[in-house]
Amino acid sequence: MAERPSAAQEALSKVEDQLSCLVCLEPYTNPRLLSCFHVYCQHCLEDIVAHNRQGQLECPKCRRPTPLPPTGVSGLQAAFNVHHLFDIQETLKKIKEPQKLACEKCSKTTRKATSFCRQCTKFICEKCTDMHKEWEEFEGHEVVTIEKVEGDLIRLVSPNKVTPRCPKHNKSLKLYCEPCGELICIHCTVQIHKDHKYCVIADTFESHMKNILDSLGPVEKQLEATDTALVNLDGRHAEIVEHRGKIATNIHSKFDEIRRALDAREGELMAELEGHTQQQLKSLSAQREEVEILQTQRSSCLHFVRESIRTGSPGDVLKMKQGVVKQVRELVDTFDPNTLEPRETTNTLFVPSAQLVKECKKFGVLYCDIVIPQKAIVGQKVTAYYRFLCPLNSAPPEAKLISKITDKTTNCVVKERGKGEYEISYQPTVSGASELIVSVGGEEVAGSPFPVAVKTPIDKLGTVIKTINDLRKPRSVALNQAGEIIVAELDAGIVSIFSPTGDKLRTLDTRGTAVGEMKKPRGVAVDGDDNILVVDAVNHRLLKFSRGGDLMAAVGSHGNGPGQLNDPYGVCVNSVNGKVYVVDRLAHCVHIFNSDLTFSTKFGSEGSGNGQFKYPWDVASDRSGCVYEVDHGNYRVQVFTPDGGYLRQFGAKRGSGNGELDRPASICVDSDDLVYVGESGNKRVSVFTCEGVFLKSFGSYGSGPGQFDSPYGIAVDQCGVVYVSDCSNNRVQIFS
Repeated sequence: MAERPSAAQEALSKVEDQLSCLVCLEPYTNPRLLSCFHVYCQHCLEDIVAHNRQGQLECPKCRRPTPLPPTGVSGLQAAFNVHHLFDIQETLKKIKEPQKLACEKCSKTTRKATSFCRQCTKFICEKCTDMHKEWEEFEGHEVVTIEKVEGDLIRLVSPNKVTPRCPKHNKSLKLYCEPCGELICIHCTVQIHKDHKYCVIADTFESHMKNILDSLGPVEKQLEATDTALVNLDGRHAEIVEHRGKIATNIHSKFDEIRRALDAREGELMAELEGHTQQQLKSLSAQREEVEILQTQRSSCLHFVRESIRTGSPGDVLKMKQGVVKQVRELVDTFDPNTLEPRETTNTLFVPSAQLVKECKKFGVLYCDIVIPQKAIVGQKVTAYYRFLCPLNSAPPEAKLISKITDKTTNCVVKERGKGEYEISYQPTVSGASELIVSVGGEEVAGSPFPVAVKTPIDKLGTVIKTINDLRKPRSVALNQAGEIIVAELDAGIVSIFSPTGDKLRTLDTRGTAVGEMKKPRGVAVDGDDNILVVDAVNHRLLKFSRGGDLMAAVGSHGNGPGQLNDPYGVCVNSVNGKVYVVDRLAHCVHIFNSDLTFSTKFGSEGSGNGQFKYPWDVASDRSGCVYEVDHGNYRVQVFTPDGGYLRQFGAKRGSGNGELDRPASICVDSDDLVYVGESGNKRVSVFTCEGVFLKSFGSYGSGPGQFDSPYGIAVDQCGVVYVSDCSNNRVQIFS
């Protein structure tokens, strides 16, 4: 049986695999770094430039061009991490047979090496090891036994710590010129780099390294997006192939009934289907190649920069900083998210023709609707495309956009582009969830109606598009995943549920004081399973109902102990940890309950300091799980970690100016982490970023459309439609 290779032999094999140029397949010679972070031999790159008609340098692997410096290929950034790998290779060759290792430090070459110095990158004997421990010259050197080296091959050779010297003045290059991005010596500051901003490398290396690493954040996200896109593209490829099979089966079954008369037509349709399918698959394959290139570029970027920082000296890293950050920024700036969305759909359908025998030569129509844009903005034109695969005698498509909130229909313009292709355009006038209905010959096409999320730009928000009237002191409002509107009616003692269009669907009516009953529902929220959470101020209780209205749990009693409540006002469910947060007004705190409503903890106390409250009213959370609390008596909003750790605040100054708050009473955070605050003092809704930057406000005192008396509850849907419970006006207003 073959002997198992040692750890050093396995490591040597892996290192040698990374030291071959992909062009010449030989060990790297003068390795140079391209802007896509791929590395090749200098002479190989020079050959590529020489054979390019335009004299350009294009990466052989990902085809991204790299601008050449004035000095040509030799002026490209040296791949110092590859040189580090060569050092590791040499050391691994020696360590394969440790019994033959002799000391490389002293003159007694016959002495057996027993240790390895990472800084000297030499194997040393016991005497030299003792010298490393005692001599000041070797202070800071890390000396390990050969056995430990074999167990820690990753850190086999330390990065080069030798300070380079200035080629002009022969002085140590200990300074970094920020405008030039160069290492300089003290004499350079007086002559070549006079009046330039420079710093000591040792003092600022960490901040520069952090700057480089921070620039990788968008690349990491783009790499994740390309990973997801490749999975989606592969999935769409399989769906199209599978869908092609289903359509083919349908076609065959119809043609079997009148085979003799329809053989010719069947062949035509199958050819149309096959051609379209191959065109789609070819399009997806081309798109997949594009995404793979994006993935390769970003993966190479992350690997190279991190390896360079891990293995390079501060000088090496800073020498490459400007170029690397520029290249990273180019990667980020040239990234187009639209490239990641599959360009093809599976909405192909076979429709048999009428009057089968007479029309056998024209029997059947294959049609396919192109991707319908799923997002739109109020007032902006949206265009969808539709085409027939077999346009002979096909009726043009018809389309209309219908708002699921107002039922308002927006007519679509259908324009023929030729060869069975049509352009469907529309301009939404109302934000919110909508549906685009596309039909041919009176029959809806596959996939219709298509969902379209219509948004209103934040600067134009504030138009009332619908009002739900005849409520009894609506104190809070929430939305479930179906878009149903859930309203806590304080004076009625019930929770009412309405359709997206405002029609009443059902009621949670358990009025009373017994366990499971409610008397004054003040706050309402919905969890990830569409269960309804209600806080009852009079019964000092937190209740959970199913979407259908069945009681699932009820906790709480009057008091200030764990799990007890003292006039609870607001409630929210944290989408990150699933926990339930309840504002306790008279206890001046926020209670945290687990998803099963068992008590977890609470935070806050009475006062005006950071993390203290004065009659808190409402609570909400953002996408990262941070908790936003309306500090009613302190005229501010405070932001906390999911566990109640204080982060920041905004407002705090009572007033009616932009960004000032007067008796804030309700709060909501939307899917873009914009914060909506209802002010009972200013009779308006103010909108902030999650950092507290004021964006806009809308509303004024009164009972007319868009006016408020007491905006005590706010909810925002995925389209940015804002639902405000105007308590004293006994209504819920819906804003676009």
